[in-house]
Parts: sequence; C-alpha cells; structure tokens
Amino acid sequence: MFQRPVLRVLRQFARCQSSDAPSHILERSLNKVQLLGRVGQDPVMRQADGKNPVTIFSLATNELWRSGESEVFQTAGDVNQKTTWHRVSVFRPGLRDVAYQHVKKGARLFVEGKIDYGEYTDKNNVRRQATTIIADNIIFLSDLRDKL
Repeated sequence: MFQRPVLRVLRQFARCQSSDAPSHILERSLNKVQLLGRVGQDPVMRQADGKNPVTIFSLATNELWRSGESEVFQTAGDVNQKTTWHRVSVFRPGLRDVAYQHVKKGARLFVEGKIDYGEYTDKNNVRRQATTIIADNIIFLSDLRDKL
C-alpha cells in the first residue's frame, strides 16, 4: 500500500544525493508558518494597478516565560511576556473576501501560510524590507458577537 510512495521518495533522495547529479535538479523544500493570536486592527483591502486585490491585517502572538528559578507562578514578577506583530496578507480570492468581511480587531485566529520577504520603496523613495505571512488558511477561534 505505502510501498510505491516510499520508493518514489527514496528515488528522489538518491537522485539528489548522488555526486554526479547536475546542480539544476529540483528538490522539495518547505516554507510553512502557523500562528495563533489576536487581530490587532480591522483588515484593509488594497489593490495595486493591474494586480489582484489583497486583504491585509496584523496579528499579535505572545511568548511567555518564567524568570528566576521558581517553578510556580508566585507573583506577577515571575512571568515575562513578549508580543510579536505579524503582517498577514490574503491573496486567495474566496479567503481574501471572507477575511475582509469577518476578521475584526481582537478576534482570536489560527493562520496557516508561508513567510515572504520582500522589498518596497516608500513615499520618500527609501528602499524598505518587509516580512509578510501569506495566508493559505484562517480558522476563526472566537466570535466577537459573543462579547457584545
């Protein structure tokens, strides 16, 4: 049952590892990001001339750790927190529209996608670097209507 897929993978590995293999052989790689956090601002939809529209929003993730040697959280000083902000871009047509209509500030989301590093020129003609998460899937974990 699994014999053929396993053999295919082994053949691909053997091809890529041989010393006489040309350097132009394509090999698989992985660019995958999974984020669980809260939305920092309502999404905006942008469209550059001649390009497909994109929905953009920010997502905050938090990292918690203990300071000191204590295993038990005794006081507020024992816990440290770092917040990281991520720019999330949604290009897929169906997902882009759902994200634009339903993602709201404060919502808790699970986002799957890939990381993209790019450059742009700002309005002062300065080249800037930007890191973006290109979303392939969004799962809504909270409904803000419950809080109203």
